[in-house]
Amino acid sequence: MELLWLGMGCVGVLMCAYSIVIKDTRSAIYFLVLTFMGGLMYSVRRRQRLKHEAAFKKQQENKELTK
Repeated sequence: MELLWLGMGCVGVLMCAYSIVIKDTRSAIYFLVLTFMGGLMYSVRRRQRLKHEAAFKKQQENKELTK
């Protein structure tokens, strides 16, 4: 899921650059919003995944100690 958000952020950057070069800067604002949303959601999902992995690892270690 986080790769999807990372991809959307990259697409947003490319579309923003295209919009600035071909069109006007005003239309690039929408793609900047897409880029920032993609980056924000990527970082939230990544942090969430890392916390879940750490909790799972700790739970597995506790199970091994209680055996």
